[in-house]
Amino acid sequence: MNLTKKQAGILEFIENFISQTGYSPTYREIQTSLGYKSVATVAKHIDNLVALGKLEKADNGEAR
Repeated sequence: MNLTKKQAGILEFIENFISQTGYSPTYREIQTSLGYKSVATVAKHIDNLVALGKLEKADNGEAR
């Protein structure tokens, strides 16, 4: 399945952020950097990327 432009943009941002910093961005960092008005919008896109198998969420209790 192809990603939407917004999903692809978020995925690219996350990949670049991790390669530059060594850790994942927060939802708020994604929101601010990509100009979204709501963290909930970012969360929905992330959930969709996880469902598509493009991202994995760690269940280790850490904030990032």
